[in-house]
Parts: sequence; C-alpha cells; structure tokens
Amino acid sequence: MMKTRHFTAILAVCAMLLLAGCGENAAEKKAGELLEQAQQMLDKGEYEKVKITIDSLRKNFPEAIEARKKGLRLYQESELKRAQGLVERADTALQRVEREYQEMKAEVDKLREKSAASEEQLRAVNLLRVKRDSLKAAFDVECAKIKYIKKKMEE
Repeated sequence: MMKTRHFTAILAVCAMLLLAGCGENAAEKKAGELLEQAQQMLDKGEYEKVKITIDSLRKNFPEAIEARKKGLRLYQESELKRAQGLVERADTALQRVEREYQEMKAEVDKLREKSAASEEQLRAVNLLRVKRDSLKAAFDVECAKIKYIKKKMEE
C-alpha cells in the first residue's frame, strides 16, 4: 500500500513537470509568433507597432526568456531606425532653416545699420532663429538617443 502511494505521488509529480514543460514550449511558440510579427513590422518601417508588439510579448509571456531577449534586440533595432529617420529629417530641415535664417539675418542687419528694419522683419528673424535652435535641439536629442541605443546594443 505504501509503495502504491509513493508510486502515485511520483507519477503525479512527473505529470506536473511534463505539463509545465509543455506550457513553456507553448509560451515560447506564441512569443515566437509575436516576434515574427514584430520583425515584419520592422521591415515595413512600422516602428510604433513594433514597440507595442514587443511590449505585449513582454507582458503576456514573462516566462519566454529567449523570446524576450530577442524581443529586446528587435525593440532596440526599431528605436535605432526610428531615431535615425528623425535625425535625417531634422538635419534636412535644419539645413534649410539655417540658410533661410542667414539670408534673412543678412538683409535685416543691412537694414538695421540704416535704422530701416521694421518691427515685423526683426520679429521674423527672431522667430526663424528660434525655429533653427529648436531643430538643433531636436537633432542633438535624437543623436544622443542613437549613441545610447548603440551602446546598449553592444552590451
């Protein structure tokens, strides 16, 4: 009778371990499917969707360690590409605004020497300078993000 109880207990423990192992594989499989979706989104340039998908993977499959590691790498790649795109756009806009600002400033400075610059012209130069400075700040922030993401990806 005692041997039967031990055998039954051992059998129950083995069954639980087997079920737990199958649950982990199912979680890894579902997490892997989310990773594939995120990769497809990354390939399409849908960076915000990648972020949401990886966040979902991390929240819903905390035990899928390998998928979470791959998801982190995919998340970093997505953020890097997004930041690089923002840097490109900011750089293009910054170059255009800088040219406009320098041209307008030169004109207004000439008028200023003759005391002929209007209040509206002075305001326009100042607003363009503010726009230029804002673009510089945005450019610098995105460059710093890129540097940080690359550093994290190396770790």
